[in-house]
Amino acid sequence: MGRRAGLAAFLVLALAAPFWDAEAGAGGKDLGVHGRLYEIKEEDMLSYVRRKAGGIDMRALRENMTGNLERAHEKLSVVSLGVPPAEEERTRYVDPSVNVPNPVYDLAGKIVSPAGTVNPLEHVPLSKPVLFLRQDQVEPLLGEINEKKPILMLTDGDVRAASSLAGRMVYRASPFILERLRIEKTPSLVTQDGLRLKIREIVLE
Repeated sequence: MGRRAGLAAFLVLALAAPFWDAEAGAGGKDLGVHGRLYEIKEEDMLSYVRRKAGGIDMRALRENMTGNLERAHEKLSVVSLGVPPAEEERTRYVDPSVNVPNPVYDLAGKIVSPAGTVNPLEHVPLSKPVLFLRQDQVEPLLGEINEKKPILMLTDGDVRAASSLAGRMVYRASPFILERLRIEKTPSLVTQDGLRLKIREIVLE
């Protein structure tokens, strides 16, 4: 065994010797140039960015961005769902229950709501009245708005103008919300009555 071990050690040393010589020589002598070298033609990225930025008119860029934001805001501010005004006082009750095909679980894996018919009001009550109205109905309803402090949902008009008239934030209504709450006329005041929604359609003088 001793002879075989000695022979193996000799082979390892013999095979590794060229690598040691190369490593030892790498730090001690110039290996010279091998192959052709080419000058780097590509522009430095930082220099490129600085050059491009220097050619930008920042004032024109700001004005363009501001104009785009204002146009986008103006477009999003206008809502037109075509909900007609109420012609008679009417009170309706809506059951907001929905059919849930699968159980709903929380983060801990516990069932929040089983599959079947679920009434959202059993889990989350309506904390504030919700008033659906048009822009031209804001001023006549200021008394009711200040008294009941409802959430204001605009069906037709400009959200910014309506907010200015109401002195508080007015939100955009959507076809989904109108269908879900079965809003047919404006103004409609939505409140909770037990496990139902009470919808009172108001006639303005």
